[in-house]
Amino acid sequence: MATGSIQSVLTCTPSAYKWLTQAPCPSGHSITVTQAYLLDPSQKATYETLSLPFDYAYASGVWGLGFSTVVALYVVARSAGTILDFIKR
Repeated sequence: MATGSIQSVLTCTPSAYKWLTQAPCPSGHSITVTQAYLLDPSQKATYETLSLPFDYAYASGVWGLGFSTVVALYVVARSAGTILDFIKR
């Protein structure tokens, strides 16, 4: 899914000729046409969420849950191995 499109936009750029001024630009600037990638308004929430500061409290909770899960699976597998080894002998 595309998040935007390439469109032509007008920009004010410094002009080599200080006397050259075009309507919406300040003095010494002229209008130039450039191509830019513009985002769709529907993607605004996605990019605003990405620009939020990193939440260390949430990340530490996720990391703790993952670490606890790995340790619990290790203990269960080791216990199952011990039981199977006991049955084998």
